[in-house]
Amino acid sequence: MTVARTAVPDDLGIWTQLSDDDALASQRSTAGPDAFPVAVKANIAVRGLHRSAGCRVLDVAAEEADAPVVAAFRHHGAVVVGMANMHELALGVTSDNAAYGSARVPSAPRLSAGGSSGGSAAAVAAGLVPLALGTDTGGSVSIPAGNCGVVGFRPSTGRWPTAGIVGLSWTRDTPGVFATTVEDAARADSWVTGSRSAPPVERARLGIPTTFLQDLDARTEEAFFRTLDDARGAGIDVVDVDIADVLARARRAESLVVGWEAPRELAAAAARALNLPPDEAFEVLRAGVETADVADFLEGLVDHPVSADEYADALSLVLEARILADVTLARLGVDALVFPTTPAPAPLSGGGATVRHRDRETSVFGLYTRHTGPGTILGAPMVTVPAPGIGATVGITVQGRRFDDARTLGIARRLHDDSRDEAVPRAGVSVEHGA
Repeated sequence: MTVARTAVPDDLGIWTQLSDDDALASQRSTAGPDAFPVAVKANIAVRGLHRSAGCRVLDVAAEEADAPVVAAFRHHGAVVVGMANMHELALGVTSDNAAYGSARVPSAPRLSAGGSSGGSAAAVAAGLVPLALGTDTGGSVSIPAGNCGVVGFRPSTGRWPTAGIVGLSWTRDTPGVFATTVEDAARADSWVTGSRSAPPVERARLGIPTTFLQDLDARTEEAFFRTLDDARGAGIDVVDVDIADVLARARRAESLVVGWEAPRELAAAAARALNLPPDEAFEVLRAGVETADVADFLEGLVDHPVSADEYADALSLVLEARILADVTLARLGVDALVFPTTPAPAPLSGGGATVRHRDRETSVFGLYTRHTGPGTILGAPMVTVPAPGIGATVGITVQGRRFDDARTLGIARRLHDDSRDEAVPRAGVSVEHGA
């Protein structure tokens, strides 16, 4: 089997492929005077570019058509400058990719940009693009946004279309966007959904899940409470809340849902790319994966498959968790939850499967998805904003009720000081490589 090798070396591991000059010129002529550059995560279809999902096995041919989310961005002037690097097959939180390199934090290249949408977040943080598309299963927009110090918006599951995307879970997956301001993220949401951009809310009552305050890195804790102190003076009330029953159901469902849905999603994507039956294509994909933790994960799916009965139980847990979340937030009288995106700042790039956290070795995946994973089972919207600088990038996430995206974005705008940030560049923006 011949595999196209389209990886593009760069200092920060941001790209898997760049648009060539002819493609850029063609896009500019179509976009017109309002053209602006965007990066697109490598598992989202872009006409003329390879949807590799960060895996060489799938890096075989250019896509014939844009995914709907890309088409929506193009309609508003987007010029796709390249495909952004990611954790291979979106199965990780570091974007340490053995095939295409490791995506790293532009302001601190020793650190991981996070995953799985690390290249997209890094492209915005580096100032290469004002907006970038990513995808999110268990925190793959929120975590990179926090690591890189940019805004990340994970819409409610089902709000944005998932067609044209190599995914992991039809229950949890959604495309999302990275930006420098919440206002720009809200504008992108309006492009995709046709809804109005939400203004900042005047007042809101936020709940801090008490379990998410446990076992925090000292820098994360300081940045989080400093942000909340500022917010209290800007019309935001904050209270501690106990959502243990919701979290228990969501966490029990997380691995079971992905364990059933991911092999089927990946087999379908491989079958399409390789023109093989799904079972055979999945075996070719497994054999060709180059990133160690991804290979181990796929091996686990085969050695310990989720049964149909386990999956049915997991879907019941999903429904119970969603109902209970709505009831609990209403009973507590809070508009949304707020919490540190991850328990610790970005880990070292290339650091492996574990990280030193509070004097003990801890699973990178378990630690960095601890706060974001449950909300993806709920299908909730999440907006991540950077906390004030303390010598480390720390993200603060606002998690709203499912399909209450406009208010969630409005609350996040109140938390994030947009006054010194400019809106998305709309004219005269260079879309040359690296610009």
